[in-house]
This record gives sequence, C-alpha cells and structure tokens, in this order.
Amino acid sequence: MKKFAPLCILSILFLTLSSSNLYAKTFRVCTVEIPGGMTEDKVGPQPLFDFYQEVIQIVRQKTGHEFELDFAPALRCQTLFFKKEVDIIWPYIITEDVERIKEHGYSFLPIYSMPIIMGGYYVFTRQDDPIIHRVKDLEGKSVVSARGYGVPIEFEESTNITKSMTNSNELVPKMIMGNRVDAGIIQTGWVPTLKKQGLLEGLHHGEVIDFWGGSFTFLPDQEGISLANTFSNTILKLVTQGKYKEILTDAPYYIPNY
Repeated sequence: MKKFAPLCILSILFLTLSSSNLYAKTFRVCTVEIPGGMTEDKVGPQPLFDFYQEVIQIVRQKTGHEFELDFAPALRCQTLFFKKEVDIIWPYIITEDVERIKEHGYSFLPIYSMPIIMGGYYVFTRQDDPIIHRVKDLEGKSVVSARGYGVPIEFEESTNITKSMTNSNELVPKMIMGNRVDAGIIQTGWVPTLKKQGLLEGLHHGEVIDFWGGSFTFLPDQEGISLANTFSNTILKLVTQGKYKEILTDAPYYIPNY
C-alpha cells in the first residue's frame, strides 16, 4: 500500500485544485478615466491603474477569477452596475444613503472594500469674487458641474441654486471665466490635471465639501460580499508591505494615511 501513497496525495491535491477552479468565473469591472491616475490609452502617470493591476493579480491568484475592465462615463458605469450588467465599479463609493439611492431609481445599497482614495468637492469662483466654503453660500447664484461626476448632497437637494451641467470638467472653469455662471463645482481629484492645463488661472476655491472615500464597489449578494472581503484583505496586504503608498503616491486624490 505504501507505494500508492504519493499517487493518492497527488490525486487529492489535483481534485482539490480542480474543485476550487469550478467556481472561478469572469467578472466585469467598469471604471472612469481619471487623468493623471487611470486612462484607457495609458498615457502619462497611471498610479490608480497600476494599483488596480496589483490588486487584481493577487485576487486572481487566490480565486482563479478573471476580471474584464471597461472604461465608460461615471453615470454609465453606475447605471450598468445597478442594472447588474457589470459586477464591480472602481474606484468610487456611490452613496450609503438609502433615500438617495431610491431618489435615483436604484433598488439596493452597494458594498465596498476598504477605501483607497479620498476626495470631495471644491467650489470655484473668480478671484475677484468671494471664496465659497459652504453650499449655502451658493443660494441665489448660478453654478455649473460636470455631468456624471457627482455633486455635494446639500447642493443636489437645494432649490435655491440655478444649476447647469457640462459634458466635461475642463469646461467648468471656462464657463466661470467666461462669466456664464457665478461658480463651478469640481471634484478634488480633477484639480491637479486642470491646474496643469492652466485652466484654473484666475480662479480660487474654498475648503473641501462633502468628503468621501473611494474603493472597489460590489453587488450586495453572497458573491459580492465574498469579493469585498477578498479585495479588502488584498489591499490590507499591500498596505502592510508598503506597496500601497509606493504605488499611489502621485495619484490625483487624497490617499488615506494607512
């Protein structure tokens, strides 16, 4: 019997590996282009994309799952996610407010892995106008924001502000400087890029409004919970190894000080 022992062990190992791969599948991931962090053409610094690849490589090795990444506008990613046509969106948190979810016509709250980027919104005004730190100070004014990139909750709910939208963040400062609006709301993550492009000259902003954290976002089912745990454990591993901070040092967002 002893001569069959190695063969039995190999057979058990093979069956174990085979059975774990039976549950492996391909997940669809949707993301937005973030200049200076993650773009489809991979031109310029790509810290968010590099971090994404590092996380996916470890998760793939652990689970056998594959992940297909697609770029789309933020609102498109969000719509596909809530229609369950994509499994994961990255790198942002939509909301943890049930009522806000319902107002947008969505039926469930997503779940998230541990935050890896943080941000919020700045209110930009012309330098000859007062600096604005609060949404309340925008009442009676006209304000523009970029479609699909979100706005502070208080701004969204206000009925005393004249609101308009443009198709890109680059157009927000142009509309302010062109005196077409009184102010503009821009996510903090876009500020370094717009500054490099010289688009923020002649403008100033107040304090960060509606601070938020971003991460991998999953559907709230058993599979999503399992993935969220796996991704969180993977991110924590990269944090303890020092790779998290090394990769994301120049990312265009606040990086949590883990």
